[in-house]
Amino acid sequence: MTTKLRKIGNSSGIILSKIILEELNIEPKDELELIVEDGKILIQKITEPRQNWKEQFLKAGSLKDFDNEMTFSNKFDEEEWTW
Repeated sequence: MTTKLRKIGNSSGIILSKIILEELNIEPKDELELIVEDGKILIQKITEPRQNWKEQFLKAGSLKDFDNEMTFSNKFDEEEWTW
């Protein structure tokens, strides 16, 4: 199957046929992941959102300032909030 790249606002997109979406069990509301690999764009359905997200953030160094409990607080939480 071939398709053309289409202008969508400031971006571009492609139309995936109903047959392809049905074959892959993809619904319009589903989240998809795009991967660029060896000059190709791979599209796959995300079946488990945020799978391994903590490990990926730690690997990227994004969580290096937080403890292992992953608690986030601010001044309001510490000084003004009462339980």
